[in-house]
Amino acid sequence: MDFFIVSRLLNIYIKVLSATFSALIYIYISDRSNIPAVAIGDIQGAAHLSPLTGLVVQTKGIVTGVAFNGFYLQDEGNGDEAASDGIFVSICNSEVRVGDAVRVFGGVSEVIPGGADTGNLSITQLTSPDIVRISSGNDLPEAVVIGGSGRMPPTEVVISDDELPVNLQTEAGNFDPNQDAIDFYESLEGMRVTVEDAVAVSPTRVFNLFSAEAFTLPNQGAFATPDDVLNARGGINRASGLDNTGDQNPERLKIQFTPTLLPNGFNTPALTVGDRLGSITGVVGYSFGNFEVNITEPFEIAPSGLEQEVTELAGDEDDLTVASYNVFNLSPLAADNDQRILLAEQIVDNLGAPDIIGLQEIQDNDGTTGGVGSTVTDATETLQTLVDAIAAAGGPTYHFFDVAPVDDASGGVPGGNFRNAFLYNPERVSLESFESLDDLDAFEGTRNPLVGNFSFNGHLVTVVNNHLTSRFGSTPIYGGPQPFVQAGETEREAQAQALNDYIDGIVDDNPNANIIVLGDLNTFEFTNDLSEILPGTAEEQVLTNLVGRAIDDDDAYSFIFDGNSQVLDHMFVTNTLLEEAEFDIVHVNNDFPRDDGRFQFEDTVVASDHEPLVAKFTLEDDGDEENEEAE
Repeated sequence: MDFFIVSRLLNIYIKVLSATFSALIYIYISDRSNIPAVAIGDIQGAAHLSPLTGLVVQTKGIVTGVAFNGFYLQDEGNGDEAASDGIFVSICNSEVRVGDAVRVFGGVSEVIPGGADTGNLSITQLTSPDIVRISSGNDLPEAVVIGGSGRMPPTEVVISDDELPVNLQTEAGNFDPNQDAIDFYESLEGMRVTVEDAVAVSPTRVFNLFSAEAFTLPNQGAFATPDDVLNARGGINRASGLDNTGDQNPERLKIQFTPTLLPNGFNTPALTVGDRLGSITGVVGYSFGNFEVNITEPFEIAPSGLEQEVTELAGDEDDLTVASYNVFNLSPLAADNDQRILLAEQIVDNLGAPDIIGLQEIQDNDGTTGGVGSTVTDATETLQTLVDAIAAAGGPTYHFFDVAPVDDASGGVPGGNFRNAFLYNPERVSLESFESLDDLDAFEGTRNPLVGNFSFNGHLVTVVNNHLTSRFGSTPIYGGPQPFVQAGETEREAQAQALNDYIDGIVDDNPNANIIVLGDLNTFEFTNDLSEILPGTAEEQVLTNLVGRAIDDDDAYSFIFDGNSQVLDHMFVTNTLLEEAEFDIVHVNNDFPRDDGRFQFEDTVVASDHEPLVAKFTLEDDGDEENEEAE
């Protein structure tokens, strides 16, 4: 085909495209007068799902925040407090600025971040917008105050029982912002708010260069319920009942630090639990299963001065010390060097070098670098490098043992082959025997309990080290499917029963047996798993949880998740050890800023996302004959 023919065809093609484009523009412009003008509150509606979903509308308002993928728009309101006056307009590379008054033509959509399978709620958005700037430099709408001088969120109920079951991704549900926290925050979606006299109940958690978060309470927690819900270190304790469906502390407010929304010169702050933040202002968004206040204005921080704890419990001639510590995916790789050094320093300086340490989340010798295809399961290097680091920090030279799991059969990070392990000080205790409880069917697909039998002062002490099935895969508390799904609940109940049966068998043979059951049990002290199943019923109780006997019992938490201080790590004992037992949760990690990748905080090193536990047991040497009978 010669050049002339190609040129003619190309010109025809361009003219057709041009005519088509012009026709589309003409149709769009000519139809614009027919696009209904509505208030933002009418788009949002008093519901989780917009009554105008799927329609093209026009609205106007003031730009209150500009993100990388769109901007927040708010108008003067339609008079309905239950219907939000703010909305997110989804567009990349927008030229709008904060303070612009704009008119937006766009489609009303409900967008679920990450897709429906995440369980997230949807966000009402205007998509594929056409934007007309009306003016610039306007005053921003007055922020709604969340706190005592404004609107208070519900403090006990996320969603009312009489509304369940419901999936708010697809169903309107009953909408009551005065009663249900999930509706209260929805009624503010996209709006400018001020959290009054806020206090941090979690540290800053940095996920990447573009995202960091913390959780707060308004009015320094003055309106938090029940009256004793705040602990002495500044956090808010979770106490949500036998099935964990009760009070989830909905007065918690997540604050989000996103660089494109932060004011100029204000960087993500490294918050510690208890830091006072004054009144903080931003726009309400939703991500990763939580409503959040995206910070748009600077604020001043009054540090809490919180420090890491040092346990007062120490072993001596008649006192045995036992610890439990989830060491957060520890491997022998160079990438974990800083973590390993910090763990060693904590074990020596903060825990007092306990005689026996039950460890969870020990990875194999090649960690995750070998991937699922790696056949490495041995963890000798992981444990030896930790032992060496402890000795270098001034501690004893521990001995160790573990039992390798079947390759890729124990859960956790792919290729890491999680397992439980023990360290013990041979100058203080002797290892008599150990075994992995591989024959308990309830632990299939997760970490098998590891049992160590130790001798101290002539007494035999049996320690059962556990890491029960993870909660990973649960749906959000502020999610669409309600009630929210608690992953692994059936499995953990079965595992608690299997452990109870195992302990019953030992005690039936020897009522004087000294038994400790410890580890990351991945559920809370008040759930039926740990208050009824594992210890046994009142008539047949064989174990008691030492969490209730913590040195400072109002500080009883070993994990902070979404701002809730909660106990996931536990230590149960038989009656033979209970009377003179002392117990401490040593707060060295959870309350302080966490940036695993050092994306924003260069000097942040994380030892673990859990707190270690330490207990002291008095076992006097009463003579060989009596001790032999006890064994």
